[in-house]
Order: sequence, then C-alpha cells, then structure tokens
Amino acid sequence: MQKNILLLLSFIIITTSAFSQVNSPALPNTSAVVTCFPDTTGYKTITVGPAGRDYTDLQQAIDAANLGTMIVLDAGATYKGGFTLPNKTTGKGWIIIMSSRMDLLSAEETRIKPNATTGNVSFPDQQAAMAKIITVNTSGIPCFATQTNAHHYRFVGLEITADSAVKNSYGLMQLGDASSAQNSMSQVPDHFVVDRCYIHGHGYATIMKFGVRLDCANAAIIDSYVSEFHSIGYDAQAIAGVNGPGPFKIINNYLEASGENILFGGAAASIKGLVPSDIEIRQNYFYKPWSWKVGHSSYAGKHWTIKNLFELKTGVRVLLDGNILENCWADLPTGQSGYAILLTIRTEGGGSPQAEVSDITISNNIIKHVGAGITFAGTDGGQGIQSKRVKIYNNLFEDINGPAFGDSNIYGPNDGSFIKIGQAHDVIIDHNTIFQTGEITWAFDTCSGFIYTNNLSNSFVSAGSYQGVYGPGVQQGNATFSKYFTDITDANKRFHKNVMIGGDANKYTNFNSASINYYPTSAANVGFVNYGNGGLDYHNYALTNTSSYHNNASDNKDIGADFNKLDSAQKADRGCGSSTSIIEKFETNKSQISIYPNPANRIIYVNTNDGYLKKYSLTDLSAKIVVAGKTTLNTFPINLESLPNGIYILSLECGNSFTNHRVVVVN
Repeated sequence: MQKNILLLLSFIIITTSAFSQVNSPALPNTSAVVTCFPDTTGYKTITVGPAGRDYTDLQQAIDAANLGTMIVLDAGATYKGGFTLPNKTTGKGWIIIMSSRMDLLSAEETRIKPNATTGNVSFPDQQAAMAKIITVNTSGIPCFATQTNAHHYRFVGLEITADSAVKNSYGLMQLGDASSAQNSMSQVPDHFVVDRCYIHGHGYATIMKFGVRLDCANAAIIDSYVSEFHSIGYDAQAIAGVNGPGPFKIINNYLEASGENILFGGAAASIKGLVPSDIEIRQNYFYKPWSWKVGHSSYAGKHWTIKNLFELKTGVRVLLDGNILENCWADLPTGQSGYAILLTIRTEGGGSPQAEVSDITISNNIIKHVGAGITFAGTDGGQGIQSKRVKIYNNLFEDINGPAFGDSNIYGPNDGSFIKIGQAHDVIIDHNTIFQTGEITWAFDTCSGFIYTNNLSNSFVSAGSYQGVYGPGVQQGNATFSKYFTDITDANKRFHKNVMIGGDANKYTNFNSASINYYPTSAANVGFVNYGNGGLDYHNYALTNTSSYHNNASDNKDIGADFNKLDSAQKADRGCGSSTSIIEKFETNKSQISIYPNPANRIIYVNTNDGYLKKYSLTDLSAKIVVAGKTTLNTFPINLESLPNGIYILSLECGNSFTNHRVVVVN
C-alpha cells in the first residue's frame, strides 16, 4: 500500500549538511494498483471443468464472461492451449480466473509454496490444488495473451506452464504487446493481478524466455512462485517489461531466472517516448540455483546463460525494498560478470533515445553470494538521459566474492567490487553494511553529487592490488576523489562517518578534519555481535552496544545497516485483512443441495442427498466465521437469530463435495 512507501520515506530522508545540495529520489506512486482481493458480492460464477460444469472449454468461458465474473476452474484439472483475454465492455469489476480449491492454498498476503502439504488426500500439496494452464503450442505462444485494451483480469491459484514438448517458449503470460501493434498509449491493456500463482518453465527446453511480461498499465504480481526460466545463449527473465508505462507492484514473490530475474528495458519501446515508471518491488526472493552453476557440486549438467539478479536499462521512480537477492556468478563469454544489480541505461541503438534510469531507491535489501555488487552507468556511452537521484540505503551486501563468483580477471573492475560507477548525478550511498573482497568503488568516469556516508565495509587490498575508494589511473582515496568525485570536500562531509575495515588511513588525509572516517584493522576490532556466524544469521552483523561505532553515525545511529529495518521491510503486510474479500471454495462434486428460506430471519434449513458427515460455516463479508458446526443429518437447521441483517457465505462440506452459497439474513 502507499502507506508503506510513506513510512519508507520517513526512514530515508536525511537532513545532515552532506545531503543539503544533493537531491533524493522521488518514490513511485503506485497507489492506483490495488492488490487486495476484491469484494465479489454480486459477481456471477462460471464453472469450467471436464464434466458437470458450465463450460468444458476455458476460452469459451472467458469469451462469455462479463466484468464482475468469477471463472472457477476445477483444481487439478488441466486446461491446454494458449488463451486470449479480450477487451470486455459490459459489467463492472473484475474477471477472476481462479482454482476451485483456494481454501487449500496460501492465505492472502502469503506467498504460495507449490510443495507445501495441504493435509488433503485428494490434493496433497498446493500445486495439486491449483488448476493447470499449459501451453502446448510448439511455436511458443503464451498461456495467456491480451487483446488491445483488455482490462481487469485477476489470476488466482493457477499453475501456468508449458508442455514438455515445447522446446522454445517465448513467454507464458504476455500482458500487453511489445511489438509495433501496440504503438500508442490508447492501445495499452490495463489492470491485471497475478495472485498466488505457480508460473514455471521446464528443463527440457532450449529457451524458456520469461514468466510474465508487463507491457501493460496498472498491474501487480503478488505472492506467486515464478521459477525455471532459463535459456542457452539467450536472456531469460522471471518478470520483464519493455512497452508498458506502469504503475507496477511486484510484491512477495519467489523469482528464479538465468538471465535477469527482473528486467525493465532490453528492447526499444514501440510506444514513442515510453519509459516504465512508478515500479514498486518489495519483499521478493531473487534466486539462482547452484544447480545452474558449471563446476558446482550440485550442477545439473545444463549450461544456462547467467547474467544478473535485477537490471534497469530504463525505468523511473523505482523502489527496490525489503528483498533478498541471492546467488549470481560470472558466465563469460555469453553471460555477464556476476553483478547482482545493473543500472545501465540502454538507448537500444537509438531506438529508445528517451531511456532513463532516475529516481531509484534501493533500500533494506539483503544481497549475498555474488561476484560483484552494483554496476551503474549513468549514460549509454554519452547517449540517453543522464541518470540522477539514486539512493542506496540500509542494505546488507554479504559475501560479495570475486574469487568465488567473479570473472577471474583480478585486474578488472568486476572482481568483488561493491560498486562500479560513472556518469551519474546525485547518488547517495548511506548506512549500508558491505562485506566485499574487492574495492569499494571502481569509478570509471566522473560523478557529481556523490555521497558516501555512514557505511561499514571491507577495505582490504584485492587480489589485483585495488583497495577502498578507487578509480583507474590514480591511487585510492585522495587522488580518486580529486579525479572522479570532484565536488566532495572535507567541509561538506559527503565522505563522512564510514568504517573501512583494513583501510589505509594515509590515503584519505584530505578527509580527516571536518569529515571523520574510521579504519579498524580487522572485523575483530569493529564490535560485531558475532561476525563469524553472520552467514548463519545476518543479525550477527549488527553492532554491539559497546562497539566504537554504535550510535556514532552522522544521525547518531549505528554506522552500517539498521537490522531492525531490514526485518521490518521483509514483512508482507499490505493491509488486506480489513478488506471485504472473500475467496471461496467451490464444489468439486455435484450434490443436490437446497437452502430455504432465503432470505431468512431466525432459522435457515439445509437439505442434501449426501449421507456423509457434514461440516458447515457461515462467514460475513469480512471473512469472519460467525456460525460453524457439524452434523450427520440430511436436513438440518442453522440458527440465525443473533446475526445482524446482511449477506453471508454458507460453506458446506459433504463428503468430498464442497459448495458455497450466499445467504441473506433479514431479522
């Protein structure tokens, strides 16, 4: 919710003199993207399944649905094809395509776990409780694709994948169109939510290009599991976008891809002047399995092309907050050098001269087990709009390890570097904890408005003899600042209150009067809670109250990251608990049920022809259970006397039959 961003803003605004002439980034405005499940009172229900349903063909059901319809698919059933999402102009609300057994899946605001057990014999794990959408087209068409101006579709509890016979898949969910067919904003599809879905490729393919493409407006991917997107010799992404304006929310997902786990840009936008904007990326787990790493003990034998974890080739007002980004290694010559994050403007050979990477906030993330940290090119070889207003705040960079994950060129810029940077303006790096094997900076070109404050990092000599704040052609420290960061002075305190473990104080004599920095010889001299066990629990990298650097930052807080903020940022709370959302479980076997009278006042009667043990519950529109019980009777009463007037949902379990019914109470 937007309140989360406002809270974050209160965390990241710093008012010391070092920041007074440097502009902080604007945060994304994503308030229009509503992720909570809507109130479905008054919605029509269409069932789709192999037998005894309204439809057996999913495309026919989609074509027949108006806005304000729930399309309920039998859990465990398979729906083959590529399905088209038309533009609907009749009705109000959403078209919701969902599994019939949402009661067996994760609750709202909780990430799906395909292998998690359900306790149900018929549907033993969450994957089994999903409806399965499988593209069988060997030319690579997606499971879902949109028509021009399609809008208001929500996907819930679906497994979305490609048949093993599909060797080249070019994407599974195409929301919008990146081609020249979508060349104006008036054509852009809008309002999509992918909610608690399992979207995955398979290992039999050469190309599994992407899970979801966001070439649309106003869309969210939430609480989902997106995995096995990988290619040989090509990029592959869990989530990508080129030709969609935003706003977007990508929240609380597992994201796995060999190329870029999330990428915006990578091709020229067909809509003139378009830059994806207002993008909120929070609480996700970016991951590359070790089974993809050639030479690792768990390597599975297929050499997918490895690039990075998060990349912006274009994008404005982007928030990357509260995520875990884990595992990235060099894979040259076809892949990249092992960086976790790339902020690299690309004008695509002049096809996107408007490309820009500005107003970027990277905060409260944990980045670990990578060959290098961040590479940041402020222009595309002098082309594009210069990057500006970027803040890297309160992150933990752990095991940034050139020897283990880098490109083996110890004399290059990618061997365990924290940040490779040039040609950018107004870049704030503040309150980070960084454990890297290489230099802190590799400044390949000048930057103005650069701030490096309150950070705790390694500053040992690398295998290539680089150290600390460094830029090619000069020594670290004073000389690097004079050549690459020319507007930083001792007086303006833009290089201030940093702890540089193993650093050489003699190289930073220009910053030891008004500016104060610290150079302990080893981690043992810092005062960590338990540095040796930090890899087991990152809280051990926090400072003790007796550390010399406790409450010693320019804002009187600990130097380095605030681990309480890291914890808070990872909590998935979007405020959906107070919404009038009802996610219903629908019958999987037909049973003759009658409910009377309805509307009712004091008592309502339920009659079934099923002799099995019956459970029932009545919930109000906030999903609170107000009446519940069991019975073995074929006809039984439910007392309603204590209930206020209103609409309720009566859920019945009769043997293997599950049904939901709306009940109106009028007392």
